[in-house]
Amino acid sequence: MTMRLTLVAMMLAAAGGSSLVEARDAGPLPPAPAAASEAPQRDQQSWQVAQANTKKRRNRTVNTRETAPETSALPPGKASNGEVLFGVQDVGFLVDRDVIRVGAEVGKFDRVRLRVLRNEIFVTDLKAVFDDGTTETLLTDAKIGADRKTEWIPLKHKGFIKEIQLVYRSKPDFKGQARVEVFGEYEAGWLGPNGEGRKYNDGWVLLGTDTAGSVGFDRVKIPVGQNEGGFKQLRVSVKDRDITMTNLAVVYSDGQKDEIEASRIKVEADKTFGPVDLKKDATIKEIEATWRSRALATSKRDRAYATVQVWGKH
Repeated sequence: MTMRLTLVAMMLAAAGGSSLVEARDAGPLPPAPAAASEAPQRDQQSWQVAQANTKKRRNRTVNTRETAPETSALPPGKASNGEVLFGVQDVGFLVDRDVIRVGAEVGKFDRVRLRVLRNEIFVTDLKAVFDDGTTETLLTDAKIGADRKTEWIPLKHKGFIKEIQLVYRSKPDFKGQARVEVFGEYEAGWLGPNGEGRKYNDGWVLLGTDTAGSVGFDRVKIPVGQNEGGFKQLRVSVKDRDITMTNLAVVYSDGQKDEIEASRIKVEADKTFGPVDLKKDATIKEIEATWRSRALATSKRDRAYATVQVWGKH
């Protein structure tokens, strides 16, 4: 019995030695089942980090300021060189691509900004295309909150803007569509009796722009930029849809007001009210007006609002 147990022990020792030799010859031992899952986990963690970085980049929030959602008119305040509205678009839940035409007849601008109403949007790309073919990217992958306006975005190129190109989408929630407005501020020296703006459009310069809603009348105040020397004439141009206007007045820098129109009149799309002569040849502080888009318009019906431009001539 003792000899048999001894033989068994010798056989087991020989087998164990053989296994150790085979293991050393074969190289490192394979990972245990638990360790084998570490590689996929590391891959998953790397993917999650990459996705988080991408999301952070795409949801970058630009510096913005609060704005009033009730009206599309420019809020009262400082307008050093004149702030005008290039255009407005309604943004749906899907990705929208829009082109807002500016054109050389409007003027040369130093900087631009966006105003967003009703719902937040994600701007994938915002570009300015100039009259000479130059393209300048102004924003990429930026989130703008509802009822906010961005800080001014300086333009490196100082030529005439042909158009503004936008790619964006709004946040799908109960608020519905977002409304996006694009503004520009004139270069210094564009306005004024000796400004460059007098060289174009037979001397007429765009003082300000508004979009007239179709639900109720909008009472607006459009601040006018530097215009030393004042203007002698004023006119109102309407685009996209007919409007009803019930009031138009000019407020001068000394506080006096020139009531231009106080009756209820209709101005058709692609038509003009005026020109009218101003009573006082002085610096204009702001334009006051009351108007709305006509519900039963004879003009285009693809928009529920009209674009209203106020022009002045020295």
